[in-house]
Amino acid sequence: MSAALARLDDAGLTALLDTGTPLGTGVGGATARVEVAGHPVFVKRLPLADAERHRSTADVFGLPPACHYGIGAVPSPGFGAWRELEVYETTTRWAVSGRFPGFPLLRHARVLPATPADRSDAYAERAGAYWGPAVRARVEARATATANLLLFLEYVPQTLHDWLRAQVHGPRPDEACALVDRQLTALTDFLGTTGLVHFDTHFRNVLTDGRRLYLTDHGLALSTGFDLTPRERAFHAAHRTYDDAYTRAYLARWLVTEFHGGGADRLARLRAYADGARPEGMPDAVAGLVRRHAAVAAVMEEFESRLGQDSSAVFPAEAVHRLRTDRGA
Repeated sequence: MSAALARLDDAGLTALLDTGTPLGTGVGGATARVEVAGHPVFVKRLPLADAERHRSTADVFGLPPACHYGIGAVPSPGFGAWRELEVYETTTRWAVSGRFPGFPLLRHARVLPATPADRSDAYAERAGAYWGPAVRARVEARATATANLLLFLEYVPQTLHDWLRAQVHGPRPDEACALVDRQLTALTDFLGTTGLVHFDTHFRNVLTDGRRLYLTDHGLALSTGFDLTPRERAFHAAHRTYDDAYTRAYLARWLVTEFHGGGADRLARLRAYADGARPEGMPDAVAGLVRRHAAVAAVMEEFESRLGQDSSAVFPAEAVHRLRTDRGA
């Protein structure tokens, strides 16, 4: 499949893209599905601002490091197409070598011309007001980009969000919960050894074929392998446990929301479960996971609430470390 894509010239690749099925458009770029040699391939278009045309993992816009958070009042625009490509190349090597299989494979990447987007500047205004002027400059530069970096990736059929929803209401929620907890733990344990912090492991960025989980969408990732400023290196050092905390918290919060809804009482529920209350109205396997991760979920829920009001809110690394120590991690 990689060879078939590489053999196409730019015109041929553009023609292939024209046959694709659009899947969505978000802050990070547009996505689609195409067929290559009879197989589905996932395609992501990442705008390349003029200042980013030269391949580099440096942050040319000087964004605040807190933009790495996948949470907050205004979505982060991400840190550049070249960083995302670098991570996909790295995770593909890990998967192919057998070091860790939980990533979709990068099949091909290509820069192609693009028509500047005709979009409202409402997002640029909101992002600038919340994150600062550097973020607004990046958003505006992406909107006028005249090139895209195209990433062609292994297609995995479902998000963990959709798959797990069906499983926890099905006949074998215990098996599904065990698989998810085991593989998410393996994923974050592995990431903790690599120098890569993903920052965005929510369940629409985790894919599954029903047997294995695959982490994708690396637009907020931060790696010691990037060209980092001293400020970025310090931010990375302070967030080595972020993926573990965020992922365990997200699992507990997702399950509570699935069975009891979100809203203002979710934090109260999590605190009660952390203090020993048994979660009601859900299968035993689900309740066990919620109780196991309730304490870190409450800490991260409080952090997200602060971040929604103030983009300078500080990740509670010490509280997370204490909880990891308490559970023997």
